[in-house]
Amino acid sequence: MTDAYTFIKGNQAEIALPAGAQVAVKVKTNSKLLQSVKLTSKDGQVDQLFTGTGERNNIIGQTTLTGVSQLVATFEYGESEGALKPSRLNSGGPYDIGAYNLMVIVAENGDDADYNDTILEFSWYTPKQ
Repeated sequence: MTDAYTFIKGNQAEIALPAGAQVAVKVKTNSKLLQSVKLTSKDGQVDQLFTGTGERNNIIGQTTLTGVSQLVATFEYGESEGALKPSRLNSGGPYDIGAYNLMVIVAENGDDADYNDTILEFSWYTPKQ
């Protein structure tokens, strides 16, 4: 079992990742409205902003994190010219599939109720022991 988890509070997700793991991060959208995800770590090592629009799991950003164990993700949406508003969040995982692990946070901007307007995925492999 992994020590990863997600705790949702408003439009922010507190994220714990396995210490020392190399974690792939992918951000996707399924909305015509501007979507924004900001990732920050307590130590300042991670400070990234992903923004974009698009349907059909349009990838607006991806990166790899190594050795980062605590993050906060802030989700917002809005018109391209207007102020950003907080999204509603839900999460799942971590799911262990053999040595592969997946944790997902999804956001809804309120135009429907499918919770796929922004999708933030974390994935990593558990080393064999």
